[in-house]
Amino acid sequence: MAEYNEQELKAHIKSGNFSNAYFIYGDEPYLKNFYLSKIISSTVDPAFESFNLHMHEGDKIDIEDAFKDAEMLPMMSEYNLVVVRDFPADKTKASAEAIKEYISDLPESTIFILAFIEYTPENKSKYLQILEKAFNSAGVVVKMQKRTESDVVKLLISGAKKRNTLLTQSNARYLISVCGNDLKTLLNELDKLCSFVNGEEITKEVIDNMATRSFEARIYDISSAVSRNDAKRAYDILNYLLDNKIKANDILSEICSTFVTSYRVKCAKTAGQAYNDVGNYFNYRGRDFLLRNANRDSSVYSENQLRRAIDICINADIQLKSTSINEKIVLEEVIAKLLLNSVEVSYA
Repeated sequence: MAEYNEQELKAHIKSGNFSNAYFIYGDEPYLKNFYLSKIISSTVDPAFESFNLHMHEGDKIDIEDAFKDAEMLPMMSEYNLVVVRDFPADKTKASAEAIKEYISDLPESTIFILAFIEYTPENKSKYLQILEKAFNSAGVVVKMQKRTESDVVKLLISGAKKRNTLLTQSNARYLISVCGNDLKTLLNELDKLCSFVNGEEITKEVIDNMATRSFEARIYDISSAVSRNDAKRAYDILNYLLDNKIKANDILSEICSTFVTSYRVKCAKTAGQAYNDVGNYFNYRGRDFLLRNANRDSSVYSENQLRRAIDICINADIQLKSTSINEKIVLEEVIAKLLLNSVEVSYA
């Protein structure tokens, strides 16, 4: 029947012409949850919610129970709504086929929603493809992608304005670089900052002092400290992350990712392309700040240095996965090698 993006889904809900089946997935949890709530509030009267709204959530769902609820007639309402949320239906053929078969002949008064909100299906799963095709035939498929950074910047500026607060475009972009591009986190941070400044401008200094830095931003701080040969700051941030129980593999993976991005940007510039052209080949949607950071930092490295930095991380990853050596020691050694690499000192 249809495959909608965010704007098309918004118009669809506003029209009031609801489908019998919806499949909602994608990589932006806030938007997925927001529009799921919109469909619910638009089709279910709160006074009769206990009769007409049936929620099934998690990986322990008995999908047959959801099918039984879907057979019920609505009470004092046009619709009987069944929501199956975060059930990993893409994992097995049996689940995918059962849902496919059931939604092919839904009762006219039933709206059946399969929503992956927190759970992220595997894009290459053949059972995900079965589900997409089935819902596309029976109803509506919605893949909710992350908004572009420009769209998020507009949202933050508008949100600040509604609170009688000034947030410039450059500071909105800086807020994203500090807090990451998760919409729920950003909107919570914006609310906090607006309350703090109480009608005044949200400045870069306010963001630095008040905003909660994301894990991605803290890893970037390590890489930035390495590029400036600031060993103390690099180790201080590493210790902070370890003290907060961040897994060593996650830290190492993100450090490697920053150097991979810098290497991509360096190669693009060597080939005569702009740094943000990298986004045409790799998925940096909503994370333009990573390319800007890489553009700035890659200038202090040669391509050979960036390749060596990536090798350092890969070898450490092998070490973490194949030996029982203390993880903190491995990460400290990684930073030491990256610091030496940044000034072209051989550690071999």
